[in-house]
Amino acid sequence: MITELSEEKPGLPAGAATTPAPHKTDSRRNFLAFGGDMLTFMTGLSFIPATIVMVGMASRLTSDKALLGVVAMTGSVAWFLPQVIAARIVHGKQRQKIYLVGASTIGRQMYLLMALWLYFTRAESPLLTVFVLITCVAIFHIADSLAGVAWFDMLSRALSPRMRGRSVALGNLIGLVGGIGAGLIVERVLSPTGLPFPINYAVLFFCAWLCFMASSVFILFIKEIPMSADEHSQTADTHFLANLAKVLRTDKVFQRLIFARIFTGIETMAAAFYVVFIRERLGLHDDILGVFTIASVGGGILGIAFFGWLGDRIGSRGVIRSSIGLQVVAPTLALVVAALPVIAGAAPDVAIAIFVGVIAVNGAVAQAGMLGFQSYPLDAAPERYRAMYIGVLNSVGGVVSLTPLLGGLMLDGITASVSSQAAYSIVFGIAAISVVAGLITSFGLPKPARNME
Repeated sequence: MITELSEEKPGLPAGAATTPAPHKTDSRRNFLAFGGDMLTFMTGLSFIPATIVMVGMASRLTSDKALLGVVAMTGSVAWFLPQVIAARIVHGKQRQKIYLVGASTIGRQMYLLMALWLYFTRAESPLLTVFVLITCVAIFHIADSLAGVAWFDMLSRALSPRMRGRSVALGNLIGLVGGIGAGLIVERVLSPTGLPFPINYAVLFFCAWLCFMASSVFILFIKEIPMSADEHSQTADTHFLANLAKVLRTDKVFQRLIFARIFTGIETMAAAFYVVFIRERLGLHDDILGVFTIASVGGGILGIAFFGWLGDRIGSRGVIRSSIGLQVVAPTLALVVAALPVIAGAAPDVAIAIFVGVIAVNGAVAQAGMLGFQSYPLDAAPERYRAMYIGVLNSVGGVVSLTPLLGGLMLDGITASVSSQAAYSIVFGIAAISVVAGLITSFGLPKPARNME
């Protein structure tokens, strides 16, 4: 279980807080600050979702499926993979706000840089613009990776599990409502009567940057609850790599959590190409990206409302299982359209509606991550090792985030021998099978011992 390293305190339930409870005034302040950070950050992301707007822009600049896969996966890989390193940096630090503020402030300027690049260069060098996009997104998310580990650890100490879930759910919910407005702007800006390419995408990156700056203001108002002196003294005496090796070798529950994360994460190899597939199949214009963005945000609103309620009632384990069950729907529906070309040929509106549903499901599932896979270690891991657990699990997410590149290579390779329709069917089918395997794996996860008061 995720209790192996808590043996030094007999009788202490796994993940039980040893840091003194924060004052009620600080709790209210942090509830609002973390929620405000979430809502403005989520609104910003709604202007430039990776598998919709970024891939849509890149597809105007290149037809290389492998390169489009790189664009789709860069953000996730750059955020997840470095987290073991980020956890090592943050591990054992009594105060972590400096890492949160410093890293996020630097990284978020990359979207302003991308907006300026598009505005001044007009994307006259298409491939160079794609690589500038990949670089800016990578730097943004690498910096946010360090900030994210500190953010999660601070959040766990600042709020009780139930208040934490409510703050995250409410912040996400309001942010997604703002995302509906962002989606409408995306649709208008990218429509044939909107702004010319690539100024239209420059405006979207600039709007995202403004939201991220508002998020940074909320971060400044977080009242950090430092690690207790007792926990800090014990953490300072431990060896990070030795404990990391012990966790990976002996913690059976954490191993199961990792495998479930891997199986479900493989679906990104298909998700990166949902929009590419339906646009190619039906010859859709860029303004459809606004429709898909709204679908993603709308699904996210329903998802955060449902998973927030579920997490508040039965905890992170229930969120994990139910979200994976829902996730199975996305690649399965995509597979049906790809494997039965008559649907898109005879009823294109039906095919579009199905993919609106696919994108909406993915939007809902994405909102379960923070309340499910990322909350489970917060509820189950000992305080002094919490950053390590978070870092390891998120780094595993980075490994599976590489799968869009694999998906792109598979599509290019298979299409050389068979039809593109068959190639997409194979990729979508593999994704569906993997998610089912993740669902089966998740049923072996025990309920975390930390109380959900």
